[in-house]
Amino acid sequence: MTAGERASGAIYDIGYQHYDGKRLGRAGAIRALYVHGLRAIFGLGRGARAKIPPIALIIFIMIPAVIQVAVVGLAGNQVQLFTHAGYFRNTVWIFALFCAFQTPELVTSDQQYRVLALYFSRAIRRSDYVLARLGALFTALFIVALLPHVVLLVGTWLSSDNVVTALRSSLAVIPRILVGAIGVSLLLSSVSLMLAAVIPRRPFATAAILTAFLLTSAFVLPLVLNRPDKMRYLVLASPADVGIGFTRWVFDTTHSDSTFAQQQVADSLDQIATQARATARFNSLPDSVRAGRHPPEIRRRFRRSRGLLETASLPGPLFLVTTCGLLVLAGGVLTWRYRGVET
Repeated sequence: MTAGERASGAIYDIGYQHYDGKRLGRAGAIRALYVHGLRAIFGLGRGARAKIPPIALIIFIMIPAVIQVAVVGLAGNQVQLFTHAGYFRNTVWIFALFCAFQTPELVTSDQQYRVLALYFSRAIRRSDYVLARLGALFTALFIVALLPHVVLLVGTWLSSDNVVTALRSSLAVIPRILVGAIGVSLLLSSVSLMLAAVIPRRPFATAAILTAFLLTSAFVLPLVLNRPDKMRYLVLASPADVGIGFTRWVFDTTHSDSTFAQQQVADSLDQIATQARATARFNSLPDSVRAGRHPPEIRRRFRRSRGLLETASLPGPLFLVTTCGLLVLAGGVLTWRYRGVET
């Protein structure tokens, strides 16, 4: 290029300027990912279609609590349709649906649009990304898990004659509610995030989470009920049932197993006595009357069938150990998954 050509050049000012504001660094990036994850889970900042699944699932979770408050308001505290311990057991399946539909919102879009390399080229680390996404999902589940229990507590307090006495009587159950909500939320969020991270397509990720939470329990149920002596440890292969067992242990409701066993023994003894009386009456009949007849058979009365956890009858600390094991497994899989992302 000659000197004349260099002189004919021009410099255009297109407005680029240096950033003089505060640099938030790694902590700000983690906080931004956490807040973005919460907004994505609840559909905030998006259209109405994205808000329908979380709102519908929250409404389904809240319905039993609202019914219980209405019953307490009409009949007093003598009627308890839904207890705090039973609420986790009856609504864990709704939590599974919540995880299946909302967890892919956190990670599958980042994989689909290939922005992970952009994230990791900045101040954020791979472990920071995992903790931010897991923290957002855990926070969402924890809030949803606490809402019905808050409604139950407030309904009990307002319907009591003495609010102060009701507050004092509920102090013992509040820590158990918090521990149960933390355990269930952490277990379900870690397992569902692990599955969504290794499956890049959202429909397949949703199907995998539903399989892990719902179909696994349906597969384990008949095996344990038919062969509880050899198959009872299969309960630990179902994350949803592990969460239920953990909350049962936290609320110390395993004593219902012994009560059920005592009822079973009483029913059996009553059945034997009834059969003996019927046989004695049959034997006292004349031979001409008994001819052509068969000894009477007493039909077994309807009894409440045992549930999966009652049949397995596993110790409560075993569910805590299994929960910790699943958390370690999820952490290892997530670390392996994002360590291979190139920047």
